Amino acid sequence: MSHTYETLPENVKQYSAQELQKLLYSTIDLNMQIKESHWTMAGREFLSVHRLFDEVAEVIEDTVDDIAERIAQLGHKPEGTLQKVAEKSSLPTYPKSFSSIDEHIEVIGQRLAFVTSQALQAMANMEENGDPISVDLLTARTREIDKLTWLVESHLPQRK
Repeated sequence: MSHTYETLPENVKQYSAQELQKLLYSTIDLNMQIKESHWTMAGREFLSVHRLFDEVAEVIEDTVDDIAERIAQLGHKPEGTLQKVAEKSSLPTYPKSFSSIDEHIEVIGQRLAFVTSQALQAMANMEENGDPISVDLLTARTREIDKLTWLVESHLPQRK
């Protein structure tokens, strides 16, 4: 742990850094899964979904950066190498192949919802542990991801 002027107690900083690190692994993995989908999809709605996934990836990339910077602010070193992410991410593995754009949309929507759920749990834990700043950061980021989940899901055929 490195020196920081962050005023939270050391045990709170340690706990929040651990919670944020778990989320960092998943958001880095999510960003790569979105890009994988973005690069490999083809079909009738390609252009609109391709552009949407660009927007989604940009928000997730900003989220990754914010989470990593908060870990550093707490006096810890964020881990974001692909090797560590592959080992530690709790996000489900991206499927090897798809036959339709709808399948890409479905999986990315599910992955966004998964990360939102993971962030909500981390927020509850950090709030209980006394770190309102990290909670606020994740609240803002999760709000954006939740909206993107809706935008992605809106591209699927209507379900009854």
